[in-house]
Amino acid sequence: MVSKTLSKISFGLMIFFAVATDKVLAHGSVINYQTKESIEIEAKFDNGTPMKNAQVVIYSPSNPTEAWLTSNTDENGKLIFSPDFSQQGNWSVKVRSAGHGTVINIPIESPATEADNSKTPEIITSRSTPPQPLNATLTMTQKLMMATTGVWGFVGTALFFSRKKD
Repeated sequence: MVSKTLSKISFGLMIFFAVATDKVLAHGSVINYQTKESIEIEAKFDNGTPMKNAQVVIYSPSNPTEAWLTSNTDENGKLIFSPDFSQQGNWSVKVRSAGHGTVINIPIESPATEADNSKTPEIITSRSTPPQPLNATLTMTQKLMMATTGVWGFVGTALFFSRKKD
């Protein structure tokens, strides 16, 4: 009797989870930067919330495997650092907070000429890949397989606990 009731509940849960189409709630991150005498980065989650006290690791173009600087963003998700402008190439900046983050490459080129100094600083944005809704990435066959294994687990557990004890 107990196993039939649990089996019906499991089947109902299987149908519910197979048909449910709500999106997974998650967010990516956005990093902006400006190059002046120093570089200011601003890290935010996709919803605009600053990435407070996020871990920042900066790699120079001459040694992209060893951290050149390790620091944290401030309460507004900002960090200012002065790279060695003699090291031309892409400076990689990795920002992570609460399992979210992204990497941005900041190109450092030869010293600017006076004509170039009249330009306003360019603001560049790097955006991590937005998360896909779970249902958009799974086929119906995959959903049914997952639901079936879930039901199998529920039924197996119910049968285990409803067995007669000697």
